[in-house]
Amino acid sequence: MEAPTIDKSATSRLLIGLALCAALMSGAFFVHVRRDAEDHASIAGARTQLLPGLTLENAEPPGTGLVITSMESSGQAARAGITVGDDLVRIDNVPVATLDQASAFLTEHRDPRVTLGLRHRDAIRMVRFDRSQD
Repeated sequence: MEAPTIDKSATSRLLIGLALCAALMSGAFFVHVRRDAEDHASIAGARTQLLPGLTLENAEPPGTGLVITSMESSGQAARAGITVGDDLVRIDNVPVATLDQASAFLTEHRDPRVTLGLRHRDAIRMVRFDRSQD
């Protein structure tokens, strides 16, 4: 019995085709991941511009305020004693329960100085915050 012949040209074309498919798939994945990261960064950037040096997210359960999820360690928020985990419940004595409400209020009221009502361990305290700093 004779050994089967392998068409080396066909095998080479198949391997080149598979390599191209793999390269296209990884390129598409990279573009998708990069686009998602850029979208996320732009959203985070918009939030940061509202209160510089702070990152906010909706608290749980929804509609109960905003939670500070990160902050600049040397920014004015840290100097004012604001900590990660504090809940932002008021801005200039106006209740805020969602990011949309906070964004709408801060967009409409252009005064760079605001008073933040923060809940920390069931106590509310008021902190002056200058949006033009940091």
